[in-house]
Amino acid sequence: MIGFIGVGVMGGAMVNTLLRNFLDVRVFDIDPEKANAAAASGAAIASDAATLTKECDPVLLSLPKSEVLVDVVERSVLPNVRAGQTIIDLGTTVIADTRRMAVALSEKGAFFLDAPVSGGRMGSAQGSLYIFVGGEREAAMKQWPLLSKLGKARLTYCGPSGAGQIVKAVNQLAMGLVDAAYIEAVAFGARAGVDPMTMMNAVGGDSGFRQRFSQIAGRIADGAGDTMDNKYAEFKYFLNEGDNAGIPAPMLRALSDWMHRFPETERDNMGRPYPGFWSSLMKG
Repeated sequence: MIGFIGVGVMGGAMVNTLLRNFLDVRVFDIDPEKANAAAASGAAIASDAATLTKECDPVLLSLPKSEVLVDVVERSVLPNVRAGQTIIDLGTTVIADTRRMAVALSEKGAFFLDAPVSGGRMGSAQGSLYIFVGGEREAAMKQWPLLSKLGKARLTYCGPSGAGQIVKAVNQLAMGLVDAAYIEAVAFGARAGVDPMTMMNAVGGDSGFRQRFSQIAGRIADGAGDTMDNKYAEFKYFLNEGDNAGIPAPMLRALSDWMHRFPETERDNMGRPYPGFWSSLMKG
């Protein structure tokens, strides 16, 4: 039976996708309501993460923060894992921690795959996620049919342990930094006295950068500027790897330093706090 720890916005949708593919899934979440929602769709419920680890193989985890993932693995998974078992992290995790946990699990004869996903709740529900897989290749190929239920053709083996998280960082930075540039451009115009809708009509278009500019300016014009989080909650993960590996990230560091000055009043799709970048530019 497949085990699944963390059935919130993303995890719950992924569990439903697995159930629609006629797979047996046992779940655990610290929030009983979320576990019960998965059970209503056909999942079994484990009493705790340790019991789930003992009963299931593979064990998938979809948790909101790197710190939470590390805590669950160290407290509940690692003490109960068995030789030959596979643990799959579907969340975004600090790369150094990913590699450390892979070593700890390998010492018990188990496998740890970092397989972070991108595509949001819709991608989770439709089984159309981008999935970036790192870890021992043979173990990854063994889980390929299962992961394909969640990622279809958007499933990529990226390399050894940590490679999946590295590619996820590229994915997040490509979205977050680019969106931040468009938001800053609109803020420049707005603070100089031009309405965002006017900028959207003047600069936007149907392809290339003009298409994304239209989307960003349109959301700002609709009063939803602060709904764009720029992947702020994960900045520290990427800066940590950059510092460890000697990789310069000047735009990321500047954006992080700027946003860090403001209160974290918003929540992203995983419930993580972040400061409204649009508001900070208009008030800062």
